[in-house]
Formats: sequence, structure tokens, C-alpha cells
Amino acid sequence: MMWPLAQMCLVVIGAFFVQSAIVPHISVMGAKPDIILIVASLYGFTYGPASGSLTGFIGGLLGDLLAGPHVGIGLLSKTIVGFFAGLVRRAVFLENMMLPMLAIFVATWLNEFIYVGFLFLLGETVPIKIVSLQVILPSAIYNALLAPFVYVLVHRFMVIREEASSVRIANKYDSV
Repeated sequence: MMWPLAQMCLVVIGAFFVQSAIVPHISVMGAKPDIILIVASLYGFTYGPASGSLTGFIGGLLGDLLAGPHVGIGLLSKTIVGFFAGLVRRAVFLENMMLPMLAIFVATWLNEFIYVGFLFLLGETVPIKIVSLQVILPSAIYNALLAPFVYVLVHRFMVIREEASSVRIANKYDSV
């Protein structure tokens, strides 16, 4: 039971390092992908609301500590998105890779609107039309295009996790 949690933490920490070290250098016309959001959504799609929420919580906390003055807003938005990703988990990962890409596109919009909503509640002025067209839309497209690549990397850890449980079951029935 402890290994999947430790494994998920390692994946989130790896995503955090990629987010902080590589993502600033691969922005396209100001749009930056959110690797932590993609990972939180993928965990939610694969393992359900609890895993998605926990992944979003840890990743959002790490991202907030790095990003700036509003510590906690990214944590809340990514936790909520991870939870909702978990609610639709059986409907997203079919064999068609377009569905996860579309789901990540929607998850990015949800994350950014939650983030902007919290900023509004804190008294910040946010020009929603400009932010939607110049920040959220390019980021959502970028995240959707990166989703299959991140999924392949994260899925390697998920497969190891699934194989470990099947080995335990097989060993249990060997002695019978």
C-alpha cells in the first residue's frame, strides 16, 4: 500500500522538476504547458478521484511554493481538477488518444477558471476575455498536445504498479 503512494509522489516530484527546469524554456508564444496539471489529471483518469485529488494537492503545493505570491490557489485548483478527472475516469481512457487530449484540454480550462475565480475572490482584477484568449486557450492547446507524451511516461510507472499486484496474487495461489 505504501509503494503506490511513494511512486505517485516520485512522479509528482519529477513533474515538478520538469515544470520548474524545462517548461520555462519550451514556451511557445508565451504559452507554457502545465505538466503538474497533466499528471494530476492522468492520475485522476486512471485511479479515480482520491488519487487525482492527492496528486493535484501535492503538485499544486509544490507549484505554488515555486510560483509566487498566491500560495494555495494552484493547490486548490489542481486538487479540484484532479477530483473531477477522477469522476470521469472510465469514460476517458479508451484506446483512442484523442479522448485524453480532449480531456486535458477541458481540465486546463477548468483549472485556469478556478484559479482566476480565486484571484477574483482575493480582489485581483482579471480581464477574463483577454486572459481566456491569450493565456488559457494557448495553454490548453499546448497541454492537450503534450498529454500523449506525458501519458506514455507516467503510464510506465502505472504499469509497474499494476504488475506488482498481479505478481502478489499469482504467488498467493502458487502455494494452493
